[in-house]
Amino acid sequence: MTQPAAPQRFPGHPLPDSAARRHFRALARSAPWLSTSVRFSFAVPPAFQDPARGMEGRVEMIIRQREAVAAFDESGRLVYQREQFTADRGRDYVAAASASSWQLPAGLTSPVFTSDRLVLRRPQIAGFGDLLPLPFLSTMLDPFEVAGAEPASLDLAFDHPTYIHELAETEFAGRRVMAAVLSAGYSYRPCLADFALVPPETRTLLMLDADTGICVHRRVLDAGSRASEISLQVLAHNEYYIDSLFTAPAPTLTDVRAPIPWELRGDAGNG
Repeated sequence: MTQPAAPQRFPGHPLPDSAARRHFRALARSAPWLSTSVRFSFAVPPAFQDPARGMEGRVEMIIRQREAVAAFDESGRLVYQREQFTADRGRDYVAAASASSWQLPAGLTSPVFTSDRLVLRRPQIAGFGDLLPLPFLSTMLDPFEVAGAEPASLDLAFDHPTYIHELAETEFAGRRVMAAVLSAGYSYRPCLADFALVPPETRTLLMLDADTGICVHRRVLDAGSRASEISLQVLAHNEYYIDSLFTAPAPTLTDVRAPIPWELRGDAGNG
C-alpha cells in the first residue's frame, strides 16, 4: 500500500484531482479582478515590523484597487496613507519611466476567464509598486506566483510553479477559503526576492479567500522553519471609499485672527 510522504493535513478529504487543482490555481490568479476594495486586519509578524511607519502590533488596512491604501493602529489612529491616483505624469516621470510603470491597472485589462469567472490567463498588469508599507503584503494580496500567469502546457503537474499535495474547502476567520498544501517546483519564481509564499524545499499551507482570492493564511509546515506565519482577516470587500481617506489634508490658509509673532533683531535700539 502506498504511504504519503508526509502526514496529511486534511485526512478526511480526497487527494486533489485535475479539476480541483485548476480551480485553486485560477483563484490564485484572480485577486485583482474580484474586488474593487478590501478591508482587512492582521498582526504584523516580528520579522516585518516597521515602527517608524506604525507597522507593529495589530493593524487594520484598506486597499482600494492598487491605487490607494490607508492603515490604522488598534486605537483607530491613522498611521499610514498613500495614493497613486494623483501621481504626476509630467516630463520628469517620462524621463525616469520604465515599461512596467506604464502598465494598465487590472480594471482596464481583459483576462481570459474560466466558466466560473476566475482567471485562466492573466495579462501583465500594474503592480503595487511602492504603495504598500510592507512589501510582503503585495504577495499576500495577489498570490498568483503559486499558479503562474497561465496554465502550464497540457496542465501537467510538474510544469506548474508549485505542486499541490492536498486541497480542502474549509473556513478561516469565519470566511470560506480554499486551503492547499504546496511545495515549490523548478519553475517557481517568487515575485519578491526576499519573500516567497512557498519557500524552497518546504511544504507550506496556504489559504485563499474564496471571495477575494487573497492569501489569508500562510504557514510553513516543516519543523524548524524560521519562515513567519502570516494571517490576514478579511473584514469587508467592495466597500466604497472616498479619495480623501487616502490623501493627506492640504495646508490651510493662515488664521489671521491669531497674533503674528515678530522677531526683534538682537541689535535693536543700538542705532
